[in-house]
Amino acid sequence: MKKVWKIFVLAPILMAFQCGEDEIESTLMFDVYKVNITPAAVFSANDTIWISGKISSNVFDTAVNDSVFNFTPQIDDVAVYKLIQPTSVVNSKDGLDQFEIIIDRGNVSFLPSCENAQMQIASELELNEIFYTYRVGLKPLSEGDYVISLRNGLLQNSNRNTEIIGNYPIQNHPNQIGFDTCGRVSWRFLNESDREFYFSVE
Repeated sequence: MKKVWKIFVLAPILMAFQCGEDEIESTLMFDVYKVNITPAAVFSANDTIWISGKISSNVFDTAVNDSVFNFTPQIDDVAVYKLIQPTSVVNSKDGLDQFEIIIDRGNVSFLPSCENAQMQIASELELNEIFYTYRVGLKPLSEGDYVISLRNGLLQNSNRNTEIIGNYPIQNHPNQIGFDTCGRVSWRFLNESDREFYFSVE
């Protein structure tokens, strides 16, 4: 009788360990935004430079090995800089104040660390529920050369007007773009990054 009691007591414990081993931790794998910018190298004060982003409404869930609906879309980080006379370390400076921001679809907030450079763009779900999309415009307020820089998005423009940045070489950082983001400095190698779109306002 004692032996039977031991079997019944141990069985639930063994089953509990077995269930714990079978559980698979869920990891979501997100896509990145595909971004298109109005395809031109030169704009006027009457133009609007449109930034349009699109991302799938599904994410891949490793627990089920399949795509699932994403109820909370990612935020897309987009920065705008004005190209400046190069110093020894930078050739661009935060430049959102050179534009009027027009929101056609989605919502825009600004990173407190540098509101004059970095936009955080939230997208909206399309009626077909296949994609989340946004459309934000920049209407120029002053002339100059500028760059729109994506943090993680994939720029779809085949022509990024890279010849413009060639006019702003940095002596101590050749073949690089140096960002002055409200006093914080960072760099990207021109031949290694395809996330920058350059344009002029005349």
